[in-house]
Amino acid sequence: MTLLRLRAATQFGLGVDEAHYVLYGKILDWSYFDHPPLVGWVQSLFQLLPIDHLLQARLPAILISILTSKLIFNFLIRKEVSEKNALYAVLALNLTPMYNALSVAFLPDTLLMPLTLLIITSTEKILSVAPGASRLKNGVLKNWLLLGLWLGLAGLSKYTAILYVFSLVLIFIYKKRTNEIFNINLWLGVITATTLISPVLYWNIKNSWISFQYQMNHVLTADASFLKNLGESFVMQCLSWGVGPFIVALFTFFMMLKNFKTQSKHVVSLIFLSVFLLFFIYAATSEALLPHWMLIYFILMIPLAYAFLLQRSKRFTNTLILATGLSALLSFAILFELAFKIFPAKMTSSLYEGIQGWDVVMRKANSHLAIIKNPKKALAVMNWTLGSRAMYYNEQMSEVFVIDQRFDQFDIWAPQLNIGYDLIVVIEATKKAEHLAQLNCTQLNAVGETKTLIKEIPVNYFLYYHCVNFLGYR
Repeated sequence: MTLLRLRAATQFGLGVDEAHYVLYGKILDWSYFDHPPLVGWVQSLFQLLPIDHLLQARLPAILISILTSKLIFNFLIRKEVSEKNALYAVLALNLTPMYNALSVAFLPDTLLMPLTLLIITSTEKILSVAPGASRLKNGVLKNWLLLGLWLGLAGLSKYTAILYVFSLVLIFIYKKRTNEIFNINLWLGVITATTLISPVLYWNIKNSWISFQYQMNHVLTADASFLKNLGESFVMQCLSWGVGPFIVALFTFFMMLKNFKTQSKHVVSLIFLSVFLLFFIYAATSEALLPHWMLIYFILMIPLAYAFLLQRSKRFTNTLILATGLSALLSFAILFELAFKIFPAKMTSSLYEGIQGWDVVMRKANSHLAIIKNPKKALAVMNWTLGSRAMYYNEQMSEVFVIDQRFDQFDIWAPQLNIGYDLIVVIEATKKAEHLAQLNCTQLNAVGETKTLIKEIPVNYFLYYHCVNFLGYR
């Protein structure tokens, strides 16, 4: 699987989110509007390597996927799962489409894959020692400091890391360990975590807490179409993680919850999983969940479910193989196509929408820009999803503006959209009417177009417009 991911990583362009986080690595800061900074900091380190730029961007995810697989295997072995069944469980996770996607595309969620296992492991080690034990006995202090380290790194990765804290509170209440609040070791762990997330706090203090406001508005909103959103979220998660693994994970989770009091080995995991599942069910009432949002739940529950059922009875083996089969076929088909482009382009063209040919798109945009005589000139796109790739692939380093009404990271990187500029605007052909209606210019002239191809089949179609004397967003 790793060899396939390495091959695929260098064969197609960066997606929307990937390009956005690579830009984090190129424009270092204490934090960012959309997410905490760790994904960008890691990207900046890998950008120092003398390797292909696509491999620079994706190597962190590939290495993290290997580490996560090893951590899951160790986690299951500690639960007295046989080595054979632990390997099958790790394999089942590796054969899901979404795990493969996050093992190639380096997103903030990718960082949470190993951190989830490390947080649970440190929590279980702390709970295995009697309350009030010496700071040095049985590694008590070490485990508290490690828990603080993992929580701090999670907080530097994604704002949903706060759910780990809620989970820990419930776990210590359930385990009747609330007196730990008077334990100096706990507070040393808190200081460790707080110190690590201080860059996020510092950046938000400087920027009027805009990240926290955005996240609160993003999640804590109601939507009249909540049943539709829930349904779409269910279907999206089912397809992303594979129908078989998705059903196995949910079935086993509720089976284990039903017998919660007998699941002493899995109490910590089940409480973590319950908190994350309930949160994302709630989040799904306001908007359809993106495929990777429930990663923390499935990254643990899929291997745990497979291991649990395999240990329980051999009669589950054939059912689990069948459940994994379709997921595996889809994963291998996508990986082989991305790595070697083996299927007819008419079948796979949609796979390359948005990720193919952006280097060509931006070179042509700059060639049109070079013709303009006005010294106040720049490139522009009509939303942030185009902005991330436009900025990343803009080798000429000309200014790139994002023209929209949404406040986001691009407003921080380019705070003033200069009125009076001449712009070459890169527009998606499918959204021509919508985007042209939003441009306010003295003159607006079509100056060219470009199509990106896979085996002679068009996959992306862009238009170039010269906006003379830009007057603002309509």
